[in-house]
Amino acid sequence: MKLFTKVLLLATAAVCTQVAAQAQAVTPIGIIQGNGALATSGTYTVEGIVTGVYAGLNPAGFYVQNDTAGADGDPTTSDALFVVQTSPTVAAGTKVRITGTVQEIASTPSFNQAVLTGPTITVVSTGNALPAFTTLNNATFSGTSAEPFEGMLVQFSAPVTVSNVAALKSRGELTISTQGLVYQSTQFVDPNDDPAIGTSSSGTSNVAAVNAYQATNVGKSLLLDDGRAATSPTPIPYLDAATQTVRVGSTIASLRGILGYGNSRWRIQPLPGANAPVLTVVRPPVPTFGPIDVKVASFNVLNYFNGDGLGGGFPTARGANTLAEFNRQRSKILTAIVQMNADVVGLIEIENDGTGTNSAIQDIVNGLNQTLGAGTYAIVDDGASSQANNTDLIRCAIIYKPAVVTPYGPALLATVSGIFERPPLAQLFTTNLTAVQDTFALIVNHLKSKASGSGANADQGDGQGASNPRRKSQANALVQFIDATVKPAGTRYVVSVGDYNAYYEEDPMDILRAAGLVVGGPASSASYVFNGQSGSLDHAVLTSNLVARTAVEKWHINASEPEFLQYDVAGAATDITSPFRSSDHDPVLIGLNFTSVVTGATKPKAGVQLQVFPNPAPGPFNIRITGTPGPQPLMLDVTSLLGQRVLSLRGTAEILQAELSRRTARLASGTYVLRVSGADFSHVQRVVKQ
Repeated sequence: MKLFTKVLLLATAAVCTQVAAQAQAVTPIGIIQGNGALATSGTYTVEGIVTGVYAGLNPAGFYVQNDTAGADGDPTTSDALFVVQTSPTVAAGTKVRITGTVQEIASTPSFNQAVLTGPTITVVSTGNALPAFTTLNNATFSGTSAEPFEGMLVQFSAPVTVSNVAALKSRGELTISTQGLVYQSTQFVDPNDDPAIGTSSSGTSNVAAVNAYQATNVGKSLLLDDGRAATSPTPIPYLDAATQTVRVGSTIASLRGILGYGNSRWRIQPLPGANAPVLTVVRPPVPTFGPIDVKVASFNVLNYFNGDGLGGGFPTARGANTLAEFNRQRSKILTAIVQMNADVVGLIEIENDGTGTNSAIQDIVNGLNQTLGAGTYAIVDDGASSQANNTDLIRCAIIYKPAVVTPYGPALLATVSGIFERPPLAQLFTTNLTAVQDTFALIVNHLKSKASGSGANADQGDGQGASNPRRKSQANALVQFIDATVKPAGTRYVVSVGDYNAYYEEDPMDILRAAGLVVGGPASSASYVFNGQSGSLDHAVLTSNLVARTAVEKWHINASEPEFLQYDVAGAATDITSPFRSSDHDPVLIGLNFTSVVTGATKPKAGVQLQVFPNPAPGPFNIRITGTPGPQPLMLDVTSLLGQRVLSLRGTAEILQAELSRRTARLASGTYVLRVSGADFSHVQRVVKQ
């Protein structure tokens, strides 16, 4: 019996020694991480370099990564782990040996990140160099294939772009994209036309492409964290020192950090010192145009309600809650309009309380004239106490400079019933400062929003949101309004602006295109950001005879800016002298030229010829470039007669000839200027598109 007991004790001791030996054996982290979705749970001893310490995360802890000598050598497995430790005492550059339990589960403390818990830590050495950064290729990076780099030091091969700033103030997070701005899928992909140059407005034949584009958006996006779990962190991280903002479109030239995971998102945890993220934040000036006769603008004024117009009546049904709030809103709106300096301004989301002495529209004009001088702006009278045929609390309105234009006839409202919540408002104007007076019409629109709809108007999952049939009926009614009411009132030129609540390739815009109208500006010019994706809800739609006489630009002062700068969020800290974040939509500016145009000088080299045929061109431009000195790279720019660039190409003559034919098929009718240039020559050719 004693002998058996002794043998049993010896056997038990041997097992314990074996378990202890297994626990102390150093395992390369890549073996634990594996090349699957989850790390292998169990008790391990690992050895590596501390790369980043984050006492403010929840859970707190630090990242440890194998150096080259200790790694498993498999590029498909991650060489790093997050070590959970309250109040971590290690420092970056410390080599440690850690024994603990590895898990990767959905709940705390893992949250689907591979973590080592209950650590026993031994310091091996200090002051070590960090492991080498793994370079992630921007063009091929996707969150769906990021698992091999979990927890590792990474750097991106090219600049990354801020695509969403909504969570910066609340959680200290920026959404970044590895491939430039993230656009709404229907900004570029037509739900029922492939290629998107078609003008169909029914069917779902291309919805798969819409969904694929959206999946790509998700894959190329991740978060830049601030290394803390605090809500409403103070100070707000990543703000530009001069402007105290971070904008959608801001860039980081060389982003380095640790690729972590949490709350179902891949995220970069920042590093200190020379490896810290450095953002480039640029606020754009007011767009400028070439020679123009009239400048037109479209501006969403963010539910501009002025109470009773006498300093009381707050809170209002929409907009400001107090007089102090309203004064902040008013100052920013007026600052933006003053700086735009447009001759005619279409306003959206202004209180539907008529044009009387105490109305919201009169309040705006009073403020402008107080700043710019009496009589600078006047109101287009569209109704006494409220706008007819309007079922909403807000309406469309127009103000103008009497010195530059004169109203021609009365204001025109779309009178069809049951179609519009806010009917289109039109006004014809004659030019005052041109040698020969010309007449044009401005129409201001605000179509049904994407936020709600039931039955046939419910979201159909085609990327166009709710109430798309409603907006389609409104687009058809707008075409009827233009053809049956506005043009017969005495003009051949129509500029239709406003919030169409439809992105560039959606059905309502194709209805307008199918009617022969042209959506001004490129698809890449956004006016709104929703859920971290940029797109244009605000458009300038033109009769085709205006294309060569018009330039369209968006002034990106609002959609790209964080909401915490807005008057009703910033409160007393609002910068009332700045136009930035005066609204949530960007204004659209349109330059009109009814007289002369300047095309620039030509400096041809002997023997170099640019031929365009046929001219006029019924379809794509075909060109022939001859006499160039060798296979040198050439530049080809296509501009409107007003000087707005619509296309730029770079390459050899052969590449330019092929690309131009392919990429000019959708250009609207009008006159264009083609300029081809090389190292020592420049040649200009006009071409008419029929």
